[in-house]
Amino acid sequence: MAADAMRAKIDLQFILTLEGAMAIGSGFRRGQIQRTVLRDLADLPFIPASTLKGRVRDAAERLARSQGQEICGGPNPNLMCGAIKPLAAFCLICRTFGSPGVSSLSGHTGLVWRDASLLTNAEPPQLDAEPPDTAAYYYARTQVQLSRLRGTAMEKHLFTSENTLENLVFGGRIRGWLPQREAGAGRFPGELVLLCSALKLLRFVGGGKSRGLGACAVNFPEPLLLDDQPVRVEEILQEVALLKMRQEA
Repeated sequence: MAADAMRAKIDLQFILTLEGAMAIGSGFRRGQIQRTVLRDLADLPFIPASTLKGRVRDAAERLARSQGQEICGGPNPNLMCGAIKPLAAFCLICRTFGSPGVSSLSGHTGLVWRDASLLTNAEPPQLDAEPPDTAAYYYARTQVQLSRLRGTAMEKHLFTSENTLENLVFGGRIRGWLPQREAGAGRFPGELVLLCSALKLLRFVGGGKSRGLGACAVNFPEPLLLDDQPVRVEEILQEVALLKMRQEA
């Protein structure tokens, strides 16, 4: 059988809506701001693909365990499937998100996660138009570190952080191949069910969770393309309870 016949081709678009401000740090300071927000080449905020994949994988691991799935010992690379198991015996998580030492071109999995870009609904810029005021998407907030022991402000611990504007909307996309497995109790591959369910479970991105930053919700405005055929994501989400039945089978 041809290699492509053993895999499922997917094209999944999603919308991530912030429920407040967000702070994905760039690691650099600017002027009096010690913690700046990551920006793209157009000076607009975005969510890196690596951040999305990491948060979604964490949600997927918790979901898989709740459904009785046996998964490897991530994030330690020495305890993950790529180091301790042959390709055919990979756990559901590694089949979906990959594993250290396994190329995405190996026929195992080949998902490409794109950065989630800000959806501005802006008209295409005119050649003679003024550049947009991207500074309006950010604001700075000065804070002080508190002593947990004394409950008072600590000396010389005043800092300024940059956040994005509240309630921004980002568009993301995941394309590529998932290993085609027996559907078993459901219509769709377990890897696809896990991926869509974990995306829906995503509740925050970036830093500052304890300060209320990064709260978000994910929705799917367009049908997912599975082997170039449109499928409503809601139909896939209905099979999440069947992951346990696949494990028992």
